[in-house]
Amino acid sequence: MREADWQHHIQQMARDYQIHTVRMSLNDNSNIARARYIPVQKFLEMGTSGRISFPSVLFSMDTSETVQTKVGAGFSGGYPSWEIQPDYSTFGPLPYKTGIARLIGDLYKGDGTPIETAPRYVLKRVLEEYKKLGYRVYGAFEYEFYVFKETAEGLEPAWKGLHCFSETKQSQVEDIFVSLLNGLSEMGAGPEVANTEYGSGQFEVTHSPFWNLEIADMAFYYRTSIKEILHAKGYKATFMSKPINDMSGSGAHLNLSIHNEKDQNLFDDASAPDGLSDFCRWFIGGQQQHARALCALVNPTVNSYKRLKPYSFAPSTNTWGYDHRGAMIRIPGQRGVNTRLEHRLSGADTNPYLSLAAILAAGLDGIRNKIEPTSPLQNQDAYHSDFEPLPRSLWEAINVLTMDTFFKEMLGESFMMDYLTLRQAECERFMFHVTDWEIQEYQDIF
Repeated sequence: MREADWQHHIQQMARDYQIHTVRMSLNDNSNIARARYIPVQKFLEMGTSGRISFPSVLFSMDTSETVQTKVGAGFSGGYPSWEIQPDYSTFGPLPYKTGIARLIGDLYKGDGTPIETAPRYVLKRVLEEYKKLGYRVYGAFEYEFYVFKETAEGLEPAWKGLHCFSETKQSQVEDIFVSLLNGLSEMGAGPEVANTEYGSGQFEVTHSPFWNLEIADMAFYYRTSIKEILHAKGYKATFMSKPINDMSGSGAHLNLSIHNEKDQNLFDDASAPDGLSDFCRWFIGGQQQHARALCALVNPTVNSYKRLKPYSFAPSTNTWGYDHRGAMIRIPGQRGVNTRLEHRLSGADTNPYLSLAAILAAGLDGIRNKIEPTSPLQNQDAYHSDFEPLPRSLWEAINVLTMDTFFKEMLGESFMMDYLTLRQAECERFMFHVTDWEIQEYQDIF
């Protein structure tokens, strides 16, 4: 649809849904959702060439909102304003926010040059490489998350115990399920199934697959919408990878397949003994080739690595297998048009744009260079020491990524410099922070 047609369509939607305010949002390099609010009349007056200013300094902030002056041009560059250009295809009313619509924006300099360090641009850059080869990506992120409620003693899990898929326990928190399923359905996310998971207060709500850029856009909407829907009901949702010490971590498993222009699933090969094509094997080989560096891009926080521990249903080794939930890459049993892989490395705190971009980039390297993967797990313990270990900390993962020139080439040198600087700053702040564990462990004995 042309931009002028989108403009007319949005005018009609604004009337039909009585929209009074438009929220323009984006995801930054610290995985923080940023937004500006615009009166609908002003938004409509902008037309197809409209721009909204955006402070560039926000992209120099880490997760603590501390400005890292080594990111970008720093103070010598003056932190000029950028501009947000709306992507009209992402426009939609928020069913849980009467009169408010939301859409995603892309960042540009004043001269119209795209901001190369913006996560959505980084993903577009990789998807363009796939498009040149006639490939399309089909998939969805599968998020787990925890829900808490406010009590006189502080935050408590929305439910307690280990009641994974328990009908009795789920019936007690149906208000959470119903509000999420209804809200996500009305906004077009296509939720499929919902259930409690293996941790007190942990949930999972899966949604329909999408194509290309929409995979990450919908994951971005999905996560922020869940937090907003539950906040309105007095709950607090968190997508931290490991919010509770003795409970399961939360993942963001990526289910995906690659198709050609005729919509044929390129992962499928009915003549192969396991039903997987050479193309699929090479894609997996690319993941394994870059797995240790990839870890820093899909697990971006100090907390992420507390999830990646042995015997936790999260990967800790560079492995793959058929329907194996201990492996980094699991191949579900479906074949034919439904052949896909489940990439289990990303934690729930992942940036969906960067995660998808990095995984696709690694896969493309495998395809281009016909990189063979290791042997698939066959009744083997994925956590055995025979297999290559994944990084145990963000600091280790950053050091590996720093030495990997491939991602610098595929994702952009300026992006990689900024990303690494932000993650290193967070590591350093954590290293000098005295934790509760240290107090409890050492205070009385020294």
